[in-house]
Amino acid sequence: MIDPASITVAMIVGYAAPKLLDAAIGSVGGKLTEAAIKQVRQTGAQLRQAILRRVKPEGQAGVAQMLEAAESSPEQRQKLETWLDAGMAKDPQFAAELRTLAQEIHQVIQIDQVQGKNIQQVFGGQGIMAPDANAPIIQAGENAKFEFNYGKD
Repeated sequence: MIDPASITVAMIVGYAAPKLLDAAIGSVGGKLTEAAIKQVRQTGAQLRQAILRRVKPEGQAGVAQMLEAAESSPEQRQKLETWLDAGMAKDPQFAAELRTLAQEIHQVIQIDQVQGKNIQQVFGGQGIMAPDANAPIIQAGENAKFEFNYGKD
């Protein structure tokens, strides 16, 4: 799991702009499931809304235009990043909200890029990993004591 503090403003802008987010989704080469893509797009929409809520209603159209322009213009993207960075510096709670949403997107994209063996993510509950498919799986309580000899004669 990536540390929220390592989420950059450039990543936030990239995930908040729909075309840039679609490019990030496309960069994983079709490894994301439809459910994961839907989740990433919904979180991207939440990220955009969080940014738009930051400005007064009359300024929201301008920020939405900045997001749209950032999709095709590196100069506009840099302007948006500078504006957003200043807003995040002034309001740590706003910065934390944006980083958390961007982290959710980043995690989904990165998890589906991992192609390793014995990768396990457990969110609550107890995880069990058995690298040998023939190994016995033994679960016991917290203070249980037991002994077994697996693979030894």
